[in-house]
Amino acid sequence: MRILQVAHGFPPDQMAGAEVYTWSVSRELVRQGHDARVFVPGFRPGQPNLALVNEVVDGVQVTRLNLVPGSPHRLRVTYTNPAVDAVFARWLGELAPDVAHVQHTVGLSTGVFDVLADAGVPTLFTLHDFWFHCPRGQRLTPRHHLCEKVEPWRCALCIGTWRLAWARKWLTHYARGRTAETAGEGLAQRSLRFPLRALRYFGDEAFRSPILQRKEYMLRAMLRADRILAPSRFLMERFVEQGVPAEALHFSEYGMDDAPFRALPPRVERDPAARPVRFGFVGTLMPTKGPDLLVRAFQSLPHGQATLAVHGAGTGEKTDGYVAALKASNTHPGVTFHGRFDNRRIAEILGALDVLVVPSRWWENAPLTVHESVMARMPVVLSDHGGMRELAQRFGNAVGFRADDAEDLARALRRFLDEPDIWKALEPRHAVRTVADDVAGLLGHYAEIMAARRV
Repeated sequence: MRILQVAHGFPPDQMAGAEVYTWSVSRELVRQGHDARVFVPGFRPGQPNLALVNEVVDGVQVTRLNLVPGSPHRLRVTYTNPAVDAVFARWLGELAPDVAHVQHTVGLSTGVFDVLADAGVPTLFTLHDFWFHCPRGQRLTPRHHLCEKVEPWRCALCIGTWRLAWARKWLTHYARGRTAETAGEGLAQRSLRFPLRALRYFGDEAFRSPILQRKEYMLRAMLRADRILAPSRFLMERFVEQGVPAEALHFSEYGMDDAPFRALPPRVERDPAARPVRFGFVGTLMPTKGPDLLVRAFQSLPHGQATLAVHGAGTGEKTDGYVAALKASNTHPGVTFHGRFDNRRIAEILGALDVLVVPSRWWENAPLTVHESVMARMPVVLSDHGGMRELAQRFGNAVGFRADDAEDLARALRRFLDEPDIWKALEPRHAVRTVADDVAGLLGHYAEIMAARRV
């Protein structure tokens, strides 16, 4: 089959969870003889805005829609883009896929669902986070308040800083005649029309109404997919709360490429008395992932008894200050910051650790790092909430701690110094689903929605 994957990023540009999952599934589809194509946003300097750049990554044909970085002026622009939809529609007509699998649309356009449905392309959709009912995607505010309940007024306040910044930019651009509404107008014309345009702008963007419009739009868009998958039952429950019919959701555990782990020598049974205990963090250095929480908790561990290897980097200018503060906060000689890493080395990296730590503040749904800890036959310390709690129960190799609680995290880390029996007790009880099995399941879903369309 010719199978289209639509995502918000793809290696080597982006190497976070959903992007790595899309990469893994696409490679396996190609390995099994399918024509797997990937459509993602990207940025290639020197290319015009909305240009299509074709590449081949690990045998997978990837089309990157060149999007020149810019700043939105309205909330709606952050989730739907008619210009992107138009380019995607033309490209889709030329590709003529048998089926499409939407992995994510952040940074692209949720309008791709309408384009696919209108073109009659059977579409599967996998949920990876809360983007389709949370403008931040993680149900976590900038002050790390976890939203147990989604309330439009709270959402409006949460992204209020963004919207004020957009308003200032809009006012500046309007005054200079740089908006679509004022292009070609003189100063006198702009001055006369400004009050009405300003009232309309602030009326459109005021308080709850854009949040409610977003929620309605996103729900309608995702329900145009023929079937929706979720990697955790926790995530399914949260979307049912937001109005998705339970019968539209199907549980589908992530499949993992275990070949790199099988290629390593078997992990030697650990001597509980061996020191130092080698803890590690693997992931993006950002507040929602909680590496600062881990570094703070680690300060209380005795020198010489434990080490902490931090693998990962920030996401650019927005996290530069956070990363600098994170490194400056450490005074423990056992902590080492290794920087950005190639995900192809993940088996090697975990092989050099004893315990993986996943201290996320947000409700991670099914983090790939936890699956990787199982393949590496190692224990993991993780925040005891969300989909992470579900994975801990499924695999049995985890010690939980109270989310966003550095003292409780330190207590969990010390258990590996003080409890010799913990190593045996945390041996994984179940194997991780393989990517080959996952793709077999996806092919079954593809076949079923294609057959339903024919009927």
